[in-house]
Amino acid sequence: MFDISKLNNETSKILEIDEVLKFSEEDLKHTDIKRLENIRAKGTIERIDSEVYHLVLVITGNMVLPCARSLEDVNYPIHIILDKNIGKIAEEGENQVILQNSLDIFSIVWENIVLEVPLRVICENASFLNEGNGWSLKDDFEEASNLPFSELGDMLDMEGKR
Repeated sequence: MFDISKLNNETSKILEIDEVLKFSEEDLKHTDIKRLENIRAKGTIERIDSEVYHLVLVITGNMVLPCARSLEDVNYPIHIILDKNIGKIAEEGENQVILQNSLDIFSIVWENIVLEVPLRVICENASFLNEGNGWSLKDDFEEASNLPFSELGDMLDMEGKR
């Protein structure tokens, strides 16, 4: 939570934000994120009127995700620029981030990090599997007679259906 009472009392026009945030394993529980490292939120908040604040925030850090091929850890840098107005009354589908004289920076940062998670990442040294238990990857097409369903084509020819 970030104290915005100076904005509400009009003793300050703009407040500086510079927070280092820590996320627990519980926060990451239902995501693909393994760890969040060095997450920093830096920016400003300005009061527009009694109900609206303008937030400019740069979120940086590192997210550790599993490789889509090898499940090894992949470091994925985060650099998010947020420039938006926030109201005391949450719009539909948004979490309320302003409670009395406090701004919930944590939930704003968390929402934006989750939106940045890529569908998949692949580490640089991940290798492809070319064969496994009962299967193998072929680069060239084999003769049609070697394909598993080639006999079906012969049967259709005999019955005159092809």
